Amino acid sequence: MSQETVVLLHGILRSRTDMLLLERALKKAGYLPINLRYPSRTMSLEDLTDFVAEAIENHENYNPEQPVNFVTHSMGGLITRYYLATHRPDNLGKVVMLSPPNTGSEFADFFDDHKIFGETFRKVFGPAGPQLRVTHEHITGDIDYPLGIIAGSASINPLAPWVLEGVHDGIVPVERTKIDGMTDHIVLKATHSFMMFNPNVIRQVVEFLNNTKFDHGAPEELPA
Repeated sequence: MSQETVVLLHGILRSRTDMLLLERALKKAGYLPINLRYPSRTMSLEDLTDFVAEAIENHENYNPEQPVNFVTHSMGGLITRYYLATHRPDNLGKVVMLSPPNTGSEFADFFDDHKIFGETFRKVFGPAGPQLRVTHEHITGDIDYPLGIIAGSASINPLAPWVLEGVHDGIVPVERTKIDGMTDHIVLKATHSFMMFNPNVIRQVVEFLNNTKFDHGAPEELPA
């Protein structure tokens, strides 16, 4: 195999089906996708990291002779940060994160602290749910690899105005997607739940993988 690998990691409560359009676009662009499913509701971020590490190494599309890249949505970005801090491959390529809660989300705080919904939140989201709080400290090391982050600025969440501040995608504020050391950052008119299907988002993912930067001249980019 001479193609670069791209590992696709969905978000919490989601599945590999959510990444199928990205998988198709990456194949068309000449990459070899590994679209993983992982048990997002039953493990902590640390245990999910070990699960993902084993799944990558045992996948038939994994090519240790070529760079391995990552494209993630939401919590998949946090798992990738944990993975690169503990299982970093020698052939690491580039990383693109779609709306990662790099400094958490106020929604996790809201539901985890809620007197009525708190217990349900922890049952539904599992051990990783409380780890998405804004106060949770992620021990994942410095960002010393090419990292592009795409944030969303559209929302269909009726609770968002009551919980979130600033520009957001309905779940994660733009400012909470950012992290020191990132290579590039772009804000697109996309919602958190459906940005993986957005043609502009998909195009920018391929753009970063190809050129280590986003196309900031595109008309759909919005001010941060």
